[in-house]
Amino acid sequence: MDIVKIPKKLTTILDTLRSGQIEIGLEQLEKIEGFEPQKAIVHSEINYFSDNYEIAMSNDEMALPFDEQWYAGNILVEHFFAYSNTAIISDNILRAETFYKSFLTEKEKLDLPEHRINFYRHQVKNHLSKLKGEKDLPIDNALIQIVKDGKSTAEFIAQLKVYRPKLTFDSKEGAEYLLNFMLEQGNTDESLAYYEKFADKIFNSTIHLNATRLFQLAGQTNKAQKSMLTIARNWYPVEHIQITPMILFSYEDLYPLLTKELKEEILRMPKAQQ
Repeated sequence: MDIVKIPKKLTTILDTLRSGQIEIGLEQLEKIEGFEPQKAIVHSEINYFSDNYEIAMSNDEMALPFDEQWYAGNILVEHFFAYSNTAIISDNILRAETFYKSFLTEKEKLDLPEHRINFYRHQVKNHLSKLKGEKDLPIDNALIQIVKDGKSTAEFIAQLKVYRPKLTFDSKEGAEYLLNFMLEQGNTDESLAYYEKFADKIFNSTIHLNATRLFQLAGQTNKAQKSMLTIARNWYPVEHIQITPMILFSYEDLYPLLTKELKEEILRMPKAQQ
């Protein structure tokens, strides 16, 4: 199965949807003939962010078996997380198990490279385990921890001088470099304070994700949700058919933040504006 090229008229509609104009974009999308798996991906993302559980699962069941039609592997990975989580919270575990097993059976019938088949097997095996309630699986993102002690600010400044001597601690560029280390190795309170100083100027999604997770862990829900909105605002798709930051579903510690209201705000805010 070959990757399907998305025509200009469809990419324009996808841009409209990413901008938050959902009703206008959907009305235009219905007029496009063909591209059914791609359109199902779009519908699933809208429905996951609208808490339309049954419909979102149906959309993914229609779309994901055709994942060879697009390039980005993260679409399947992120949608599997959303699909599994939705199955659990909506009591559709048996349905999800049936889908995953059928998905893998059909992939194994295809003449695909061994590494690709192994990727599918790995994903399906772990998501079947997730449906059974197992935690800390190989597909899960590593946990992040509150750090009381750790490297001091002076040590990070010294690190900056050694490895990025042209940058300063009080610059956006310096912060974007250092926060990759500070949020994991430094005192959490100091690191988050430093993050807040530059948050609106930083585009590195990993930094925003780690800050959001730490705010959530520290019980600072409002700041965590604000940081999550920054993630959504700065998010940019790998593939045209992505219209929402589905990566948020890959971090299970962020699920408590994803209220219906916040998801609706993310869905309807302008995204991919870099």
